[in-house]
Amino acid sequence: MLEPFTALREASFSALGVGADAPRGWSAELITQLDWLRLAELARAIVADAGCELGGSRVCADGSVLFAMFEEPKSISPRRALVKLVPWNEWGASPSTVERFAIEVHSTRNARGILIAPGGFTPAALHAAQEHHIETVDAWRIYDRLRTMALEDSDFFHVITTAGDFSAPTCPICLQKMTQHPVTGVQLHQPLTSECVYQASAIVAEPIDCRRIEIMPNVEVQFLHEVRAREIVIHGHATGDFVCHGQLTLGPRATLFGTVAARSVDVKEGGELLGQARILEGDLPSAAGLKPRWNWRCRNLAGNPQCIQVVFDTH
Repeated sequence: MLEPFTALREASFSALGVGADAPRGWSAELITQLDWLRLAELARAIVADAGCELGGSRVCADGSVLFAMFEEPKSISPRRALVKLVPWNEWGASPSTVERFAIEVHSTRNARGILIAPGGFTPAALHAAQEHHIETVDAWRIYDRLRTMALEDSDFFHVITTAGDFSAPTCPICLQKMTQHPVTGVQLHQPLTSECVYQASAIVAEPIDCRRIEIMPNVEVQFLHEVRAREIVIHGHATGDFVCHGQLTLGPRATLFGTVAARSVDVKEGGELLGQARILEGDLPSAAGLKPRWNWRCRNLAGNPQCIQVVFDTH
């Protein structure tokens, strides 16, 4: 039996034909842009297409989805698995994301865990998943799985998944489409009087503008919005877009994934800058001139009062 997210078999590409190495319309980027509900439905469709039996789904207020599946359901001892799509405001997985899911899996008897994080897994998250025997699935693995299907099947899934407004998230309370609203009542990129020191791995959803940023060794931080600081020192691992008014320093064994604009960049021996970098000259643009921040809110004002508490970041 072909399991839903296992490594690809070379023979499975034969159905695609010569030169047709990708299903029409699908890409990993498109998968990361899907509404959480569309992505959960796609995951369930992939599981069913693999011959597994589906259990019920549980939708949480953060846009995460948990459902059960049974592998080899007609065998004497079918295997049970819990499949979880990470919350919308994470979309990628940090070690804490994996740890939380591992607790859910270990509380379920005789089940293994499959964690879907479209935005990918940090190296530390992959290590945690390996320790807890959690299977990791990102947008590329879903895309690869779609490549194993006959074109008519992948085309059908594409038509259903991308019909209508497929990227705007659905409110997990009332299941109505959410709309974008500018963030009001807060000052974006508010300068901090003290430095930001990250001593634990994290996904940072808010814009950062402060005097000094330091990421400690063996710590992974993923910034979802632009980061601005007068000085940036990275001993661990950072992902995002960085604007540094002064010097950005990468220590030994430190890594930075993303873009860097800085007055100067100092990469110590053993450090790695994986992305684009440019040296700043002249005056820096004002943070106030940046695009306003938006978030997603439920427009069903007459619906469940809990809807007003649902606020999703913009991916």
